Amino acid sequence: MAGKARKVQRGELHRPPGVGGMSGVLALLLAATAVIGLVAVLRVDNWGERGSGLSERFEFSFEELLTVDPELVGYRETGQVEVPLSSVRALAAVPGGGWLVSGEGAILGFDAQGASTVRITVTGEPTCLAVAGEDHTYPGRIYAGMPSGVERFAPGGESQGMWTAGLDENSRLTSLTVFEGSVLAADAGNRVVLHWDAEGQLLSVIGRPDPSRNIRGFTVPSGFFDVAMFADGVLRVANPGARRIEAYTLEGDFLGEWGEASAAIEGFFGCCNPSHFAILSDGRFVTAEKGIPRVKIYSEQGQLETVVATPEQLSPRLLASRAFREDQTTAVLGVAADAADRILVLDALQRSVRIFEPRGGSSDAT
Repeated sequence: MAGKARKVQRGELHRPPGVGGMSGVLALLLAATAVIGLVAVLRVDNWGERGSGLSERFEFSFEELLTVDPELVGYRETGQVEVPLSSVRALAAVPGGGWLVSGEGAILGFDAQGASTVRITVTGEPTCLAVAGEDHTYPGRIYAGMPSGVERFAPGGESQGMWTAGLDENSRLTSLTVFEGSVLAADAGNRVVLHWDAEGQLLSVIGRPDPSRNIRGFTVPSGFFDVAMFADGVLRVANPGARRIEAYTLEGDFLGEWGEASAAIEGFFGCCNPSHFAILSDGRFVTAEKGIPRVKIYSEQGQLETVVATPEQLSPRLLASRAFREDQTTAVLGVAADAADRILVLDALQRSVRIFEPRGGSSDAT
């Protein structure tokens, strides 16, 4: 992790014209309508119901969307580590190197070479994970989002209790991030971000609509809602229904946004993307999309720089057209950046962590 970057100033990120008025809302609605009309197959209820599949008249356009210009692909796959669980759910990088993966009944740890380091037995299935860095109040502590709250674990796996402040019967935790003395979680059920101190005391609720603060709220049509902190002290939140990433202070003030709904490779396509994202040590963004699975890298300002992995690499069964009906809710890719800025992709279909590195660089294939 690089040293702390400067604070993002208000207005530094892109704010589209009319964002606070009806013209901005209308523009977003029209864009969303156009995208949904182009490929109806991506209107999926990922809270549990499957979509109706791909109709004949959309097949050609869909196949075009699966194709990525090879000149845009700047990464190659250098390793793949199998996760010995019946299912995999969440991925988190360990600040000192390695990663954690959760699934039904367990959290598994791996070192940078993919060797097993720890197995934590849990009741239920953790839906999200985060590991505290050296700047945190409790370095190395593991946080797991559970159906009933946030459970804490010592680095060796011993449970240190659970907190539930700010959670209710509608809560559904989908992402966790840690920064200094703070722990933050995306609550997809209530469409807000919860901010606690390291002891579990609720400090703030971020993202509730508030026109006086230019906060429109988060659009979360499905169970995908991601958050991340970087060393600049600014919270980034994926607003998936709006197809953008937004920035907030820890006090909940809106700072700006980037991203657009588009069928072009530069944009986010379909319903509810990006589904996951991570931040590299230099501040660039790694994004993953569901529906048409692909992983990309954007600059700090939101310009597409390169493609990490294409749909053909990540889910070749999609190319068999009708297989997409069965894959669209399971071929969702968690992403993380490890201590060496390698891109880690959690492949739920193959139950593995796939490692990607820049083309032309050194390889640490496992």
